[in-house]
Amino acid sequence: MKTTPNRTVRASIGTLGVLGMELVLMDAPPTTAYLQIYTDRRCQANCRFCSQARGADGDLLQIARGQYIPSDLGEAVRRLAIAFERDYLRRACIQTVMYPEMWQDTVDLIRCIRDVSQIPISVSVFPLSDEQYVLLKELGVDKLVIPLDACTSELFSRIKGRKAGSIYEWGTHLDGIRRAVRIFGRGSVGTHLILGMGESCEDALRLIDKLHADGVYAALFAYTHLPGTRWLHTNLSIGHYRAVQFGAYLIREGIASVGDMTFEDGSVVDFGIPDAEMLRLIENGVAFRTTGCPDCNRPYATETHSEIFNFPRDLSCEEIEAVKEQLLV
Repeated sequence: MKTTPNRTVRASIGTLGVLGMELVLMDAPPTTAYLQIYTDRRCQANCRFCSQARGADGDLLQIARGQYIPSDLGEAVRRLAIAFERDYLRRACIQTVMYPEMWQDTVDLIRCIRDVSQIPISVSVFPLSDEQYVLLKELGVDKLVIPLDACTSELFSRIKGRKAGSIYEWGTHLDGIRRAVRIFGRGSVGTHLILGMGESCEDALRLIDKLHADGVYAALFAYTHLPGTRWLHTNLSIGHYRAVQFGAYLIREGIASVGDMTFEDGSVVDFGIPDAEMLRLIENGVAFRTTGCPDCNRPYATETHSEIFNFPRDLSCEEIEAVKEQLLV
């Protein structure tokens, strides 16, 4: 039985750069501190895309393209409080891993942050009990994220459920999200969707529309194959991503719903708004910024400098023109 608190935390290399714990050159510093509870063991779940999965032999430091470096917990939290006071960081996001001490390590990390700072805290976790949700809220967590990752039940089973040799179930995840909304409130619960794992544009937008109606926000990621993970067939393309991204923005802002859109063979052929309005919204650029919890910009989490799916900053005129071509506008 564990008797001493975990004194190590993983932090993204960009976060450590903002905290002054690593020398990092950044054109878009993170506005959220990305942290992960620490273990040197693999996750008991077995998601096919994850380097930390039980069946993977990838780098334990890796989450998508990001490197999460083991760091001294006390020093990281001390500097986090200063960074929040100076408005360098506006939120802390805690990623979890499934292992026996996971719950206690998560609670300890939240309490450690709360002892020195009132920075808003998000926690990304698999479905928990109602009692655990209540305690997280009482500890000061204001946003809870339960990643679905896949856009359909069949894809979920194949990628992170039974067909992947994992313990997760689509229905259990959806139930966990619904219960979290009852406790945290509408607009305070989110999910992650990874695009490019075989879903159609229609699959993604129908799920996003349903989640939005239930008071749940969706953050979009691009599938990234990592060394040591089990290969997935990918249909990722920038055009596919932009179509889902733009449709999700229309849904999120209440401009259009899936019922207003037209699909052919799973692809969207009409977003349900006038052409002039579509052009204005594209040129505004907001639709293509990083989505998720407030103040989350996730720079280069699934991007490279040559192919940006989620912009962590305002788009340039050249980037707006590129987006128009990607959307065939």
